[in-house]
Amino acid sequence: MSELLNRIKRAMSCEYWKIGYRKLREGKSLLQDEVIEGFTILPGRHFVTQADPFLYKHQGKNYLFFEKQNLTDMKGTLWCFDLDDPGQKPVKVLEESCHLSYPQIFQYGKYTYMVPETKHAEEIRVYRCERFPDQWEIENTLLNIPAVDTTILKTEDNGCLAFTYVDGRLQIYRCELDPGHFAPRKIELIYQGEESKTTRPAGNLLYEDGKLLRPAQDCSEYYGQGLIFYEVSDPHSDHYEEREYKTFTSLQMRLIGCNPKGIHTYNRNEEYEVIDILHEETGLRVLFKKLIWKLSKKEDV
Repeated sequence: MSELLNRIKRAMSCEYWKIGYRKLREGKSLLQDEVIEGFTILPGRHFVTQADPFLYKHQGKNYLFFEKQNLTDMKGTLWCFDLDDPGQKPVKVLEESCHLSYPQIFQYGKYTYMVPETKHAEEIRVYRCERFPDQWEIENTLLNIPAVDTTILKTEDNGCLAFTYVDGRLQIYRCELDPGHFAPRKIELIYQGEESKTTRPAGNLLYEDGKLLRPAQDCSEYYGQGLIFYEVSDPHSDHYEEREYKTFTSLQMRLIGCNPKGIHTYNRNEEYEVIDILHEETGLRVLFKKLIWKLSKKEDV
């Protein structure tokens, strides 16, 4: 009987990601809190994942870039939402034949670039913005590796460090770039960590109280279990070191409109901070939705 009840419970349960955003309170960020609360949930459809939020400021306005993924085909596309005019609907900005996620967006020289996850294409692509926010062209390929969640840290010498995650290992590449264009002249691997479920990148590196922090995903027990912030001693060193600074789990979340089970991305700028939340939905609506998915798959065969 217990096995039957467990099967019914699983049939009436579904997990997908939601995004939360809030303004910084007098300059104070989530890293100074012990509880995650006060975030507005980005509107979205039931059973459609919205995750990997990144912030970008364009012509004085704040924009949220994120992944959207339908649970029926699991293919991610990239979208943009105007945080300063929340009455507007999100706009699709990029779709490819492969899955897209983790839209890290930044300015280099006079251009806006994006380095999304394109693991299924087995390369790290760099896109240049031709028209903001919805027209992008491939500028170049940074590396031909099946990496996930590549995160760029610009350096003072007009280069950058690329933090990425390949086959369960954190890798760091030092990149020499063309002045004014995000085009690599030289790339070298300067660090490769041991296999780990707690080092996958989870957002832009940031400074807090004079410390350089790197957000990472805690996937010790399951994907998206929590966030770990590591303090980085010297990112440019060939002997890279980091130590745990602070952690967050779903047990610390007090959010309206969510049944939180995890968190795996954090970003902020001078005005906003954003997170994503693994949300568990339960009930008859989930059961009916799963039946529809199952029937639609049979019709496709």
